[in-house]
Amino acid sequence: MTEEWVRRLVVGEGLCPFASPVMDALRIHVCGATDDNTVTAEFMTLLQQVAEASPSDLPTALFVVPNTYSDFDEYWNWTLICDDLLVQMGYEGLLQLATFHPRYEFEGEDESDMSHFTNRSPFPMLHIIREQDIEDALKQVRNPDRIPERNRQHMRRIGHNGLLAVMPALADTAVFAGRTNHTEASDN
Repeated sequence: MTEEWVRRLVVGEGLCPFASPVMDALRIHVCGATDDNTVTAEFMTLLQQVAEASPSDLPTALFVVPNTYSDFDEYWNWTLICDDLLVQMGYEGLLQLATFHPRYEFEGEDESDMSHFTNRSPFPMLHIIREQDIEDALKQVRNPDRIPERNRQHMRRIGHNGLLAVMPALADTAVFAGRTNHTEASDN
């Protein structure tokens, strides 16, 4: 389901203008562990693999944790630890993380605002991105600073029904159900 979400929503709806060129080389790593230590160790391994790989072989990766961090606050605290680990491992300036969660909420936005759906995913996950790829992609995009607001407006325009029309499978995930669904984290 993660790959379908990326193809239909992230790429298909243009939420990330940089995703399409690397879609075929995207690695989706699903971590089935349920304890913090194992999840974090697997994340560190993937982080190192991306950092040490050739950008043409492994330009980007998603680290999906379908069995942990169903609570958004717990997930957010874990992402802060992962950011610290990225720095400690010496990858600051080389890699960065983007955050996605079924119950993602932007601070300061109404709980029911569709803007949250720009970062809501079928499962908790982290996106490991090469900073150079972001810099290169930003040169190709007109007004890149407007991307977040444009995405929020797009989600508000299409609404719940439009989102489900794009990806009906989301109806059976925590994105809409308010419960954690642990089925098929990836089509891979």
